[in-house]
Amino acid sequence: MSVYVHSWYTWAALFVTLTAYIVVAGLLKPISFLPFHTPCNKVLANVSQTTRLVLVRILRQGHIPAHISFIMDGNRRYARTQHLKATSGHISGFHNLTRVLDWCNALGITHVSVFAFAINNFTRSADEVEALMDLATNKLRELATKSELVKKHNVRICVVGNRSMLSEEVQRAAEFAEEETKNNTGLRLNICFPYSATDEISFAVQKVAEDVASGEVRVEDVDERVVADRLRIKSPDPDILVRTSGQVRFSNYMLWQSAKHTHIQFIDVFWPNFSFFHMFCILVSWQLARSQISYRKA
Repeated sequence: MSVYVHSWYTWAALFVTLTAYIVVAGLLKPISFLPFHTPCNKVLANVSQTTRLVLVRILRQGHIPAHISFIMDGNRRYARTQHLKATSGHISGFHNLTRVLDWCNALGITHVSVFAFAINNFTRSADEVEALMDLATNKLRELATKSELVKKHNVRICVVGNRSMLSEEVQRAAEFAEEETKNNTGLRLNICFPYSATDEISFAVQKVAEDVASGEVRVEDVDERVVADRLRIKSPDPDILVRTSGQVRFSNYMLWQSAKHTHIQFIDVFWPNFSFFHMFCILVSWQLARSQISYRKA
């Protein structure tokens, strides 16, 4: 028995060491001179389902965040690198979102928010905006009725943003997706569309003013909680906020919710290329930092 245990620990140590090296050599650009950096990148891109299951089990031995939020950046630049139209990049981004949701569900994450369309994106070319609106209309209906992920994992879809800026057709698609999934009790997916943090905060302040005017809230009772209760996003503050594409900025996204204790990760990979190993590294980073985050909360 002692020989078996020793052998088991030896193989476990080798597996963890090899996994750690692949992650470090394949993901971290400052040390890309490490041996086998390029093949490690290929391993990361083609990780097997079995390996994912093992790593999910490893992660679930520690704390798992309740809410993770994504700025899904880099779809257009990804399309350019593939010599495709911008719309193709957004479609690739949607397909990767379904994979990410599957990983989140397997990990036990209960809230996922995604920045699908910023209010200032309306300044893009009319053709691209129209293509994005058509894509949103089709994908919202597809998610609600045809997605195996939504059916299998009982996902609830919530479209969060200033809907008055959308066409009636897109508004109907958003309402349809929410209505079809409103009784689902699994993962909650907040699709921020069209959204900006300043617009959301302005909306909440307007609601507070209306409630004060109607006598529902007294002026002296207005505090942070009163405003927070009237924000559009009805999920706990995100534990982790991830922005892909290498850009280091918030772009007016979830500023109120991310101001206190959110673990921020900017990662230099286009959203369609965001892989499970990127997710693995981010969660390990959060788990290691969690004790400090919990201390600051206290």
